[in-house]
Amino acid sequence: MADEVMCMDKHAIIRKLPDGTCTRQQILHATRIVDPSFKETQLRYLMGTLHNSSLIVRVGRNQYKKVDKEPKKSVFTGAYSDAALQVIQYMQEQFPLLSYRVWELSWLNEFFNHQLAHNQIFLDVEKDGCDFVFFALVEKFPGRVLLRPIAQEILQYGTDDGIIIDRLVTEAPKSNGEQYQVPLEKLIVDLFANKSLMLSKGDYATAIETMFAKYRIDQVSMLRYARRRNKVKDVFGFLRGKTSIELRVRGDIW
Repeated sequence: MADEVMCMDKHAIIRKLPDGTCTRQQILHATRIVDPSFKETQLRYLMGTLHNSSLIVRVGRNQYKKVDKEPKKSVFTGAYSDAALQVIQYMQEQFPLLSYRVWELSWLNEFFNHQLAHNQIFLDVEKDGCDFVFFALVEKFPGRVLLRPIAQEILQYGTDDGIIIDRLVTEAPKSNGEQYQVPLEKLIVDLFANKSLMLSKGDYATAIETMFAKYRIDQVSMLRYARRRNKVKDVFGFLRGKTSIELRVRGDIW
């Protein structure tokens, strides 16, 4: 079955697809125009082949686009500072079995009009390990670590390259790279959910539009995480009302 799919004229199938978005059924229909003997049971293999060949890109639940009609976008990978790499190295050595994510406030300077002068390192750790990690990091990096602080505590006790520890929410989007990396799907939702952030929301619309314009973002993954953080209306209502971003997920929930 897989060999038959690999031998198909994939570019001919792509030419039969409609412009804009298409569904799996539309891809199946286009394939049967090219090869009437194509079976629906072969569709899963074909979808994987088209995706791996960079001929289609997934833009939402059962929503795909031809890559030649979609500007080629890369996957965002934040560059870690030396200070953050020290934290990551310590976590790898001391807590190799824990799930955690690390991102930095300075990453937002790529997107925000008002540049952030001071950096903070956000470390989200799975619930059962949060306290253990906090006490260990306090010893390793004295004076720099805060556990689930509110904004006032950051103003009072925060330092440049300070480490802010919070609980890692289950089903948080994962990066295709290192397990500790944070993808934009998580970062965007955290802009609305993280109470430790003291940012001007006046910059949010332009910043998030820039993220979507430059990088590939899975709205389904973002929606799932927003649900876990109880921020669906905040995030997707903002995207719908304050930005020009085309939403690919159901809108009747916000």
